[in-house]
Amino acid sequence: MFLEERYEKIIDMIKLNGKVKVKELSKFFDVTEDCIRKDLKELENRGHLKRVYGGAIIQRDHIDLKNIDERKNINKKEKSLIALKAIKLINDEDVVFLDVSTNNLEIAKELNKTNKKITIITNMIEIVWELRLNNNIKVVSIGGEFNKKVEAIVGGAADRYIRNFNYDKCFIGVGGVNKDTGDISTIHLEDGDTKKTIIECSNKSYIVMENEKFNYDEFYKFATIDDITGIITENEIIE
Repeated sequence: MFLEERYEKIIDMIKLNGKVKVKELSKFFDVTEDCIRKDLKELENRGHLKRVYGGAIIQRDHIDLKNIDERKNINKKEKSLIALKAIKLINDEDVVFLDVSTNNLEIAKELNKTNKKITIITNMIEIVWELRLNNNIKVVSIGGEFNKKVEAIVGGAADRYIRNFNYDKCFIGVGGVNKDTGDISTIHLEDGDTKKTIIECSNKSYIVMENEKFNYDEFYKFATIDDITGIITENEIIE
């Protein structure tokens, strides 16, 4: 195996597991531990990982914030797979909250292809617009102030409105999930508080996100993995 191939394999392993150990890598590649340490040092210099005693952990990152119109066109295949998994969890007569997320917008598009008779509550204007002609779906847009940074209705007034209802299920977009600490985070405080309120009012709560967001930590930690029912990625539903 060439050196760069070994680098790529180490990167794949750390993305999958969140960490690697020198001893295990040495056995796996059949090279010395000193060789692996040099590999990890080089990969740390390239920004792929962070060395710790006995191995390395993933180098966590932050999302490059883009507006919703830009985000719609990022990871389109992954978002479609996430949406197809999510709608299988939605039953007739369910009351469902879809919060601000381009993954949730994709869920709304997939719901339009079904005959599910449900109620959707949302704080994302694009979801209201997407479902406006669907006669099977009752759509409720929550009240409150439209936040231009979040591009959704969030904040104290929105939270009070949300607490007027009980939701069978909610689907929540996030900035990142840290498997090691269990923290679930987003960029804006007001958005995080509204997401927290939605989760508190829902019987079942699902995070919808691309798998790569396991590598991100954002500014505001609004929940933990223990607070939710599951995480839906393009690869699987983790419950």
